[in-house]
Amino acid sequence: MINIIDLSVNYKDSRALDGVSTKIKKGDLVAVVGANGAGKSTLLKSIMGQLKPSFGHVDLGQLSPKDIAYLPQSHQIDRKFPITVREFVSAGAWRRTGFWRVFSQTEKVLLQQALSKVNLIGVEERQISALSGGQFQRMLFARMLMQDAEILLLDEPFAAIDAQTTMDLMDVIHDCQTQGKTIITVIHDLALVNRFFPKVILLAKKLIGSGETKLIMTGENLSKAGYQHIAYIPEPTPSIIKIETQVDPNIQLNIKQPLKSSEICSNPEHYEENVS
Repeated sequence: MINIIDLSVNYKDSRALDGVSTKIKKGDLVAVVGANGAGKSTLLKSIMGQLKPSFGHVDLGQLSPKDIAYLPQSHQIDRKFPITVREFVSAGAWRRTGFWRVFSQTEKVLLQQALSKVNLIGVEERQISALSGGQFQRMLFARMLMQDAEILLLDEPFAAIDAQTTMDLMDVIHDCQTQGKTIITVIHDLALVNRFFPKVILLAKKLIGSGETKLIMTGENLSKAGYQHIAYIPEPTPSIIKIETQVDPNIQLNIKQPLKSSEICSNPEHYEENVS
Protein backbone atom coordinates (compact mmCIF):
# COMPACT_ATOMS: atom_id res chain seq x y z
CA MET A 1 0.00 0.00 0.00
CA ILE A 2 1.10 3.55 -0.75
CA ASN A 3 0.15 5.88 2.07
CA ILE A 4 0.36 9.60 1.28
CA ILE A 5 0.20 11.56 4.50
CA ASP A 6 -0.45 15.33 4.61
CA LEU A 7 1.87 15.84 1.65
CA SER A 8 2.91 19.40 0.82
CA VAL A 9 5.49 20.21 -1.84
CA ASN A 10 6.96 23.56 -2.85
CA TYR A 11 8.22 23.99 -6.39
CA LYS A 12 10.05 27.12 -7.56
CA ASP A 13 8.94 29.13 -4.50
CA SER A 14 5.27 28.21 -4.92
CA ARG A 15 3.08 25.56 -3.34
CA ALA A 16 2.55 22.70 -5.82
CA LEU A 17 0.77 20.33 -3.42
CA ASP A 18 -0.95 21.34 -0.21
CA GLY A 19 -1.78 18.83 2.51
CA VAL A 20 -2.71 15.87 0.29
CA SER A 21 -3.58 12.62 2.10
CA THR A 22 -4.77 9.42 0.43
CA LYS A 23 -4.11 5.68 0.24
CA ILE A 24 -3.48 3.50 -2.80
CA LYS A 25 -3.83 -0.25 -2.38
CA LYS A 26 -1.68 -2.88 -4.06
CA GLY A 27 -3.09 -3.69 -7.48
CA ASP A 28 -5.10 -0.48 -7.80
CA LEU A 29 -5.52 1.21 -11.18
CA VAL A 30 -5.72 4.92 -10.37
CA ALA A 31 -6.06 8.01 -12.54
CA VAL A 32 -4.67 11.31 -11.28
CA VAL A 33 -6.85 14.11 -12.61
CA GLY A 34 -6.77 17.89 -12.36
CA ALA A 35 -6.45 21.06 -14.38
CA ASN A 36 -3.06 22.41 -15.48
CA GLY A 37 -0.92 23.23 -12.48
CA ALA A 38 -2.98 21.07 -10.13
CA GLY A 39 0.07 19.13 -8.89
CA LYS A 40 -0.44 15.87 -10.79
CA SER A 41 3.14 15.38 -12.00
CA THR A 42 4.39 16.68 -8.66
CA LEU A 43 2.49 13.88 -6.93
CA LEU A 44 4.14 11.23 -9.10
CA LYS A 45 7.61 12.66 -8.54
CA SER A 46 6.97 12.80 -4.80
CA ILE A 47 5.92 9.13 -4.74
CA MET A 48 9.12 8.11 -6.53
CA GLY A 49 11.25 10.27 -4.24
CA GLN A 50 12.41 12.70 -6.91
CA LEU A 51 10.91 15.70 -5.07
CA LYS A 52 11.40 16.29 -1.37
CA PRO A 53 8.24 17.17 0.57
CA SER A 54 8.03 20.47 2.40
CA PHE A 55 5.77 18.73 4.89
CA GLY A 56 4.28 15.26 5.29
CA HIS A 57 5.61 12.15 3.61
CA VAL A 58 4.93 9.17 1.32
CA ASP A 59 5.06 5.69 2.87
CA LEU A 60 5.69 2.88 0.38
CA GLY A 61 5.34 0.18 3.02
CA GLN A 62 7.70 -2.71 2.34
CA LEU A 63 8.61 -1.32 -1.08
CA SER A 64 11.20 1.32 -2.02
CA PRO A 65 11.83 3.69 -4.96
CA LYS A 66 13.72 0.80 -6.59
CA ASP A 67 10.36 -0.94 -7.00
CA ILE A 68 8.95 1.94 -9.07
CA ALA A 69 8.96 2.30 -12.86
CA TYR A 70 8.34 5.79 -14.22
CA LEU A 71 7.03 6.63 -17.69
CA PRO A 72 7.74 10.34 -18.29
CA GLN A 73 5.97 12.71 -20.62
CA SER A 74 7.27 12.08 -24.13
CA HIS A 75 8.47 15.66 -24.63
CA GLN A 76 10.94 15.16 -21.78
CA ILE A 77 12.92 12.69 -23.91
CA ASP A 78 15.50 14.00 -26.40
CA ARG A 79 14.31 12.35 -29.60
CA LYS A 80 17.41 13.50 -31.48
CA PHE A 81 19.73 11.44 -29.26
CA PRO A 82 21.45 8.80 -31.45
CA ILE A 83 20.09 5.57 -30.00
CA THR A 84 18.12 2.67 -31.43
CA VAL A 85 14.79 1.36 -30.18
CA ARG A 86 16.51 -1.81 -28.92
CA GLU A 87 19.09 0.18 -26.98
CA PHE A 88 16.50 2.52 -25.49
CA VAL A 89 14.19 -0.26 -24.32
CA SER A 90 17.12 -2.32 -23.01
CA ALA A 91 18.00 0.55 -20.67
CA GLY A 92 14.93 -0.41 -18.63
CA ALA A 93 16.86 -3.40 -17.30
CA TRP A 94 19.82 -1.41 -15.97
CA ARG A 95 19.00 -2.04 -12.30
CA ARG A 96 19.40 -5.77 -12.95
CA THR A 97 22.23 -5.71 -15.47
CA GLY A 98 24.14 -2.45 -15.10
CA PHE A 99 24.84 -0.30 -18.11
CA TRP A 100 27.77 -2.21 -19.56
CA ARG A 101 27.03 -5.85 -18.76
CA VAL A 102 26.19 -8.14 -21.68
CA PHE A 103 22.53 -9.18 -21.77
CA SER A 104 21.83 -12.73 -20.61
CA GLN A 105 19.49 -14.98 -22.58
CA THR A 106 16.80 -14.28 -19.97
CA GLU A 107 17.08 -10.53 -20.51
CA LYS A 108 16.97 -11.00 -24.28
CA VAL A 109 13.71 -12.93 -23.93
CA LEU A 110 12.26 -10.20 -21.68
CA LEU A 111 13.27 -7.59 -24.27
CA GLN A 112 11.50 -9.43 -27.09
CA GLN A 113 8.42 -9.88 -24.92
CA ALA A 114 8.30 -6.17 -24.10
CA LEU A 115 8.65 -5.19 -27.77
CA SER A 116 5.99 -7.72 -28.76
CA LYS A 117 3.46 -6.47 -26.20
CA VAL A 118 3.60 -2.97 -27.66
CA ASN A 119 3.72 -4.14 -31.32
CA LEU A 120 7.23 -2.89 -32.07
CA ILE A 121 8.72 -6.11 -33.47
CA GLY A 122 10.60 -5.23 -36.65
CA VAL A 123 11.68 -1.71 -35.72
CA GLU A 124 14.27 -2.63 -33.08
CA GLU A 125 17.23 -1.21 -35.03
CA ARG A 126 15.48 2.00 -36.03
CA GLN A 127 16.71 5.29 -34.54
CA ILE A 128 14.23 6.76 -32.07
CA SER A 129 14.25 9.99 -34.09
CA ALA A 130 12.60 8.08 -36.96
CA LEU A 131 9.60 6.91 -34.93
CA SER A 132 6.10 8.29 -35.24
CA GLY A 133 4.41 9.73 -32.16
CA GLY A 134 2.51 6.52 -31.51
CA GLN A 135 5.59 4.33 -32.01
CA PHE A 136 7.59 6.54 -29.67
CA GLN A 137 4.97 6.15 -26.94
CA ARG A 138 4.90 2.38 -27.45
CA MET A 139 8.68 2.40 -26.99
CA LEU A 140 8.34 4.23 -23.67
CA PHE A 141 5.88 1.56 -22.54
CA ALA A 142 8.29 -1.19 -23.59
CA ARG A 143 11.09 0.30 -21.50
CA MET A 144 8.71 0.54 -18.54
CA LEU A 145 7.83 -3.14 -18.96
CA MET A 146 11.54 -4.03 -18.98
CA GLN A 147 11.88 -2.52 -15.51
CA ASP A 148 9.43 -5.15 -14.21
CA ALA A 149 8.52 -2.96 -11.21
CA GLU A 150 5.72 -3.39 -8.67
CA ILE A 151 4.55 0.23 -8.95
CA LEU A 152 4.05 1.91 -12.33
CA LEU A 153 3.83 5.71 -12.54
CA LEU A 154 2.73 7.07 -15.91
CA ASP A 155 2.72 10.79 -16.70
CA GLU A 156 0.26 11.63 -19.51
CA PRO A 157 0.88 8.40 -21.47
CA PHE A 158 -1.88 9.10 -24.02
CA ALA A 159 -0.99 12.66 -24.99
CA ALA A 160 -0.97 13.33 -28.76
CA ILE A 161 -1.41 9.73 -29.91
CA ASP A 162 -4.09 8.14 -32.05
CA ALA A 163 -7.10 6.23 -30.73
CA GLN A 164 -5.83 2.79 -31.79
CA THR A 165 -2.51 3.28 -30.00
CA THR A 166 -4.38 4.46 -26.92
CA MET A 167 -6.50 1.29 -26.88
CA ASP A 168 -3.45 -0.92 -27.45
CA LEU A 169 -1.57 0.70 -24.58
CA MET A 170 -4.63 0.48 -22.32
CA ASP A 171 -4.51 -3.28 -22.95
CA VAL A 172 -0.90 -3.26 -21.77
CA ILE A 173 -1.93 -1.38 -18.62
CA HIS A 174 -4.74 -3.82 -17.88
CA ASP A 175 -2.36 -6.74 -18.39
CA CYS A 176 0.01 -5.21 -15.85
CA GLN A 177 -2.85 -4.81 -13.39
CA THR A 178 -3.83 -8.46 -13.73
CA GLN A 179 -0.26 -9.27 -12.70
CA GLY A 180 -0.89 -7.44 -9.42
CA LYS A 181 1.02 -4.27 -10.23
CA THR A 182 -0.11 -0.93 -8.79
CA ILE A 183 -0.64 1.64 -11.56
CA ILE A 184 -0.98 5.40 -11.09
CA THR A 185 -1.57 7.43 -14.25
CA VAL A 186 -1.78 11.17 -14.84
CA ILE A 187 -4.42 11.67 -17.50
CA HIS A 188 -6.31 14.62 -19.01
CA ASP A 189 -8.94 12.78 -21.02
CA LEU A 190 -11.92 12.54 -18.66
CA ALA A 191 -13.73 10.13 -21.00
CA LEU A 192 -10.84 7.67 -20.69
CA VAL A 193 -10.84 8.09 -16.92
CA ASN A 194 -14.53 7.25 -16.67
CA ARG A 195 -14.24 4.33 -19.08
CA PHE A 196 -11.08 2.57 -17.91
CA PHE A 197 -9.98 3.73 -14.46
CA PRO A 198 -11.97 2.40 -11.47
CA LYS A 199 -10.30 4.78 -9.01
CA VAL A 200 -9.26 8.42 -9.21
CA ILE A 201 -7.35 11.09 -7.32
CA LEU A 202 -8.77 14.54 -8.14
CA LEU A 203 -6.40 17.41 -7.41
CA ALA A 204 -6.35 21.19 -7.37
CA LYS A 205 -3.10 21.45 -5.39
CA LYS A 206 -5.30 20.32 -2.52
CA LEU A 207 -7.12 17.01 -2.62
CA ILE A 208 -10.65 17.41 -4.00
CA GLY A 209 -11.50 13.73 -3.74
CA SER A 210 -10.04 10.24 -3.83
CA GLY A 211 -11.80 6.92 -4.32
CA GLU A 212 -14.16 5.25 -6.77
CA THR A 213 -14.32 7.15 -10.04
CA LYS A 214 -18.11 7.18 -10.28
CA LEU A 215 -18.34 8.78 -6.83
CA ILE A 216 -15.53 11.32 -7.24
CA MET A 217 -15.98 12.50 -10.83
CA THR A 218 -19.12 14.53 -10.24
CA GLY A 219 -19.81 17.88 -11.83
CA GLU A 220 -19.55 19.57 -8.44
CA ASN A 221 -16.11 18.09 -7.72
CA LEU A 222 -14.85 18.79 -11.23
CA SER A 223 -15.90 22.41 -10.84
CA LYS A 224 -13.93 22.61 -7.59
CA ALA A 225 -10.94 21.16 -9.43
CA GLY A 226 -10.99 23.94 -12.01
CA TYR A 227 -13.07 22.41 -14.76
CA GLN A 228 -15.38 25.40 -14.87
CA HIS A 229 -16.81 24.50 -18.28
CA ILE A 230 -18.37 21.32 -16.86
CA ALA A 231 -21.75 21.96 -15.29
CA TYR A 232 -23.33 19.74 -12.69
CA ILE A 233 -25.43 17.06 -14.38
CA PRO A 234 -28.17 15.50 -12.23
CA GLU A 235 -28.89 11.78 -12.22
CA PRO A 236 -30.71 10.80 -15.41
CA THR A 237 -34.44 10.12 -15.16
CA PRO A 238 -35.89 6.93 -16.63
CA SER A 239 -36.57 7.33 -20.33
CA ILE A 240 -39.77 6.38 -22.14
CA ILE A 241 -39.27 3.54 -24.58
CA LYS A 242 -41.34 3.75 -27.75
CA ILE A 243 -42.22 0.39 -29.24
CA GLU A 244 -43.15 0.42 -32.91
CA THR A 245 -44.96 -2.50 -34.51
CA GLN A 246 -46.15 -3.12 -38.02
CA VAL A 247 -49.95 -3.59 -38.23
CA ASP A 248 -51.92 -5.10 -41.08
CA PRO A 249 -53.98 -2.20 -42.57
CA ASN A 250 -56.97 -4.55 -42.92
CA ILE A 251 -57.15 -5.00 -39.15
CA GLN A 252 -58.81 -2.46 -36.86
CA LEU A 253 -58.25 -2.50 -33.11
CA ASN A 254 -61.26 -1.43 -31.05
CA ILE A 255 -59.93 -0.51 -27.61
CA LYS A 256 -62.54 -1.27 -24.93
CA GLN A 257 -60.80 0.68 -22.18
CA PRO A 258 -57.52 2.54 -21.61
CA LEU A 259 -54.52 0.26 -21.39
CA LYS A 260 -51.84 0.26 -18.74
CA SER A 261 -48.32 -0.03 -20.08
CA SER A 262 -47.95 -3.39 -18.37
CA GLU A 263 -51.00 -4.74 -20.20
CA ILE A 264 -49.95 -3.84 -23.74
CA CYS A 265 -49.74 -7.01 -25.87
CA SER A 266 -50.21 -9.14 -22.77
CA ASN A 267 -54.00 -9.29 -22.39
CA PRO A 268 -55.87 -10.04 -25.66
CA GLU A 269 -59.26 -9.34 -24.05
CA HIS A 270 -58.62 -5.60 -24.31
CA TYR A 271 -59.08 -5.52 -28.08
CA GLU A 272 -61.03 -7.14 -30.89
CA GLU A 273 -60.01 -7.86 -34.48
CA ASN A 274 -62.48 -6.69 -37.17
CA VAL A 275 -61.37 -7.81 -40.59
CA SER A 276 -63.15 -5.99 -43.39
